Amino acid sequence: MTKLRMGIYALSFSLFGLFCYFAHQLLYFPSDISVSLWLQRIDIPFLNPIMQGVSSWVLAGIIVVLLVVGLLILGRRLEAVFVTSLVIIAGLASWLLKELISRPRPSGELIQLLEVSSGPSFPSTHATCAIVFCGFLFYLAPKLVRQPIVAWVLRSLLITLILLTGVSRIYLGAHWTSDVLGGLFLGGLLLYPAIALYKNYAAKQKRPS
Repeated sequence: MTKLRMGIYALSFSLFGLFCYFAHQLLYFPSDISVSLWLQRIDIPFLNPIMQGVSSWVLAGIIVVLLVVGLLILGRRLEAVFVTSLVIIAGLASWLLKELISRPRPSGELIQLLEVSSGPSFPSTHATCAIVFCGFLFYLAPKLVRQPIVAWVLRSLLITLILLTGVSRIYLGAHWTSDVLGGLFLGGLLLYPAIALYKNYAAKQKRPS
């Protein structure tokens, strides 16, 4: 990691700390309610089940397990270890910050609650895990798939999944927009050093990095 990148990372970490401070002080940010209401006014057939499906921990768990098993079958043990570790670390880091910041979930008096969620709200664990999981796969795609067009399609799907995950949490009333942005921010801070660490291990094992 170069000095410039270290400086950018340190700055990003500081900005995230400031973001966490304001999330602790405020029940919601000024634009949070308007964004939630705008999204919940969208009337598209089957939108509710789609948003609920994207937010399903059961479906997410199945996808992660299948991917890890697939990587192991392909002999990609290092990648399987990193995917598993990243998801676990992201979940733990998000949970710890939620307990420290203790921001309440959105109120039913302000927006519709299409999903009953408990516990603190900031940051969104869904968003954090989506960034580390999909982001790491985005990085790996050209290395796992030989055909450039297939890798491009896979990367497009991963970006779409990240966006849908964040939007679903807001649409369902489980999180404010600032919660989702906090989760994405946290995920990015975890993902960058993870990729750097992976490249180091991959180079030692003489794998393309």
